Amino acid sequence: MITRLDRLLGRVTMYRLVLLVLLALWVIAAVLSLSGVLSFPILGLVLSLVVAVVVGWVSNRIFALIWRVSPHGESSLVTALILVFLFFPLPTMRSQGMLALAVVAANLSKYLLAWRGRHLFNPVAAGAMVVAATGIGGAVWWIATPALFVPLVLGAALVLHRARAWDIALPVIVIGVVGTLLKLVSTGADPIGAGWTALASYPYLFLGAFMMSEPLTAPPRRRWRMLVSAIVGLISLIPLNLGALAMSPELALLVGNAVAFGFGPRSRVRLTLEAREEHAGGIADLSFVPERPLRLRPGQYLELSIPHRGADGRGLRRVFSVASAPGASSVRIITRVEERASSFKQALLSLEPGTHVAVSAVGGDFTVRGGADELWLANGVGLTPFLAAADARTARPASGPTLIWALRAGEDPVWAEPVLRRGGVRVLIVGPESLARQGALPEGWLYAGTRVDEHALEIARPAGRPTHAYVAGSPAFVASASRAARSHGVHRVRTDRFIGY
Repeated sequence: MITRLDRLLGRVTMYRLVLLVLLALWVIAAVLSLSGVLSFPILGLVLSLVVAVVVGWVSNRIFALIWRVSPHGESSLVTALILVFLFFPLPTMRSQGMLALAVVAANLSKYLLAWRGRHLFNPVAAGAMVVAATGIGGAVWWIATPALFVPLVLGAALVLHRARAWDIALPVIVIGVVGTLLKLVSTGADPIGAGWTALASYPYLFLGAFMMSEPLTAPPRRRWRMLVSAIVGLISLIPLNLGALAMSPELALLVGNAVAFGFGPRSRVRLTLEAREEHAGGIADLSFVPERPLRLRPGQYLELSIPHRGADGRGLRRVFSVASAPGASSVRIITRVEERASSFKQALLSLEPGTHVAVSAVGGDFTVRGGADELWLANGVGLTPFLAAADARTARPASGPTLIWALRAGEDPVWAEPVLRRGGVRVLIVGPESLARQGALPEGWLYAGTRVDEHALEIARPAGRPTHAYVAGSPAFVASASRAARSHGVHRVRTDRFIGY
C-alpha cells in the first residue's frame, strides 16, 4: 500500500502536490459553502482565490524583473493559496485588500528578506504579519474549522508523507494542541470537548503541514528541525497582546525561522564545474571544485541553485546527495539523465566546464559511517551517499560494509567499481538476469537475484550480519527494501530522506 502511494506521489513534484492539495481543500470549502455547512459566501471564496492568484502571479513577475531572476510561478501560487485560507473570504474591499497586501508582502519577502540567497522567514508568515502591523486586521486561519478537519488531515498526511517532514510538523502540532487543551480545561471546559476544539478549531495542523514543512526556511538536520518546531509550538501558547503586536501562529513561526537560520549556512558556497562524464544507462557524473571546503558528512546532501531562463514548475533549486568524501578536492554529483528532464536538470547538464553554480544549503541526517556491521541497500543513483562513505574509507579498505545494489536493464555498474573497491565494499547486484552473464559484472561482485528479497539478504547477511541497514533510492525502493530488511531480522534500518521539492 505504502509503496503504491509513494509511486503515485512520486509522479509530481513537492510544489505540485502541495498546490493540488490546497486546491482540493478550496473546492471542498466551496462545496460546503454552497450546501450551507460553511458560513462563508461562495462569492467571497471565489473572489479570494482570484485575487490571491492574480496578485500573486503579477507581483512575483514584477519582483523577479526588479531582481533580474527567473520567477518561480508554482511557488508563488502555493504562497497565494495558503494565504487564501488565512484571511476571511468575504466579498468586501477590506477583506480582499488585506489578502492582496499579504500576498504582495509574502512575495516581496522572498527577495527582500534573504541573506546571501537564503530565505530568512516563511513568506506566508511574513505577509500575514505585515497586514497585522498595519492595524487594519489580521489573519484568522479560517481553515481551522471542524467542517474541514477530515479533508485537512488527509491532505496534510499526503504532504508530510511525500516530503518526509513528520519530524518538523509533529512537535508544533502536539505541543500546540496539548497546550491549548490544557488552557481550555483550566477555564472549566469539558476535556473531551476541549480536545476536539484544540484539534479542529485551532490552526496547528495547517501550520505544521503546510508552513513548518517549507524546506527553504527549515534547519538541515532532524534534531534541529524538531527543536525549532517545538519552540514554535511553545511560543504560540504565550499570551502576548501589545496592540498591533499580538501572539499568533505566524508570529511564532517567524521567531522559529530566526532560530532556524542560526542552524544553517551563513552564505552560499560557489562550485565550479570541473568535468562531466556520461555512463551507460543514462547516468551523468559531474565534478565541481568548491571555492572553499564544504562541511558535510558522508551521506549528506547539498542544494544547488541554478537560475536559468524558461524555468518550469520544479524551480531553480534541487537537492543532490554528495558522492565524494568530505574534504575531497572535488565535489562529485551523480544524477540520472531523463528523457523528459526538468528545466533545472537540462540547465545542469548543459553547463560547460568553468561555469559557476551556488550551493544554497548543506545538510541531511542520512549519515553513513561505513563500518563492517553495515548493510547498504540502493537502487540506481541512490548509490551516491554510499559512494561518499566508500570514498571516505579508502584509507582503511579492509572489512568494509556489504552493498546490495539494484540495477535496471541497460545500466552498467562499472563506473562505481573503482571507489567501491578502494573502500573495501562487498558488492551484490540485483536486477535483470542478463547481469548474471559472465563478464557483465566487475571481478568479485556477485549476482544475487532479480530483487532485494530473502535470497539476496541471506547472501548479504551470513550468520545474521551485518546488523545495521541503510537504504537509499526511489521512495518505492526505500519502502520495499526496508520492509525486506526488517523481515529478515535487521532491526535498525535508516532511510534516506527524500526532500523532493
